[in-house]
This record gives sequence, C-alpha cells and structure tokens, in this order.
Amino acid sequence: MSTKFSTQLDGADVKIENGEISVSGPKGELKVKVVYSFLSVRKEENTLYIECKKDTDYQKAIAGTLAAQVRNMVKGVKEGYTAELELVYIHFPASMKLVGDKLVVENFVGERKAREIFIPKDVKTKVQGTKIILEGIDKYKVGQVAGTIEKNVQIKNKDRRVFKDGIFIVKKPE
Repeated sequence: MSTKFSTQLDGADVKIENGEISVSGPKGELKVKVVYSFLSVRKEENTLYIECKKDTDYQKAIAGTLAAQVRNMVKGVKEGYTAELELVYIHFPASMKLVGDKLVVENFVGERKAREIFIPKDVKTKVQGTKIILEGIDKYKVGQVAGTIEKNVQIKNKDRRVFKDGIFIVKKPE
C-alpha cells in the first residue's frame, strides 16, 4: 500500500518534466527537483499527487516535505512572501541603508566599520527608518535572508542583558 499526498494548485501552472516540478504564476516561476526514486509525482486536473512506493516513515516524511514545498511554491508565485525585521539600538544610534545588493548597517554598537550583508537579487528589500521589509516568491530564500541579517547583526563579547541592540525578525515569511 502506498501513501498519497495531494496539493491543490489553485490556478498556478504546474509542469512535471525530467524529475523536476516547475510552478509558474503571475509573480514568477519556481522549480524543485525530485531526486528520490521512490516518489512518483502526477498531476490530475487541479491537484498534484505525490505517492511513495512503500509505507516507511522515511518515505512518508520525504513525500510530505515535497508536498509542503510545492504548496509553498504555489502560494509564492501567486501571492508572494513578506518578512519584516526591525533595528533596535539603545547605546549608539545605528543606521542602515541599501547600497547595491548589500544592506549596510552603520555605527552598530559604536563600531567604526560598517557591517555589510549580501541580499540576493530575487529578494526585494525596502528600508523604512528602522524597519526592513523583505519580499520574494521563494519562502525559503526570504526566510534565509532574514535569518542571515539577524545573525550577522548580533552583539558578541558583550552582556546581552545590558546591550539589547541588534536587528530582529518581527514577522516571519507568511
């Protein structure tokens, strides 16, 4: 007996070719490779079915993960994802700006050298005062960029109870 996972496509165009699922919509196109031989993927009308050959926990977990990934891709190409971060400073007035494909944080905890964080081209970034808004069609990429910004603007070698400065994720990609 095999386990089936289904995903509603809700108007997104889905193509399955050479072990690759491509989802396209009004905001763009995303692709994912199906690298496991025990998975079979088929499309019927407005639903994508992902089946595993055996009912092992491992195969069901991989099939469920792929189904969730396709659901996120469908939502991404139709609506997109947004994450929000906020710059918090207490001791030194920090500022940030976009320079090309980098986010530059200046005067963070009084540092002379500015901190630079690379932003990929397919993640749109807006800086509004102390807020950063990240937008994109790939939920994983938007979340990864938000996490990278939060991690790279973190205080080291100081007491976190006293120095509460940093950039923090306020809203995860939804």
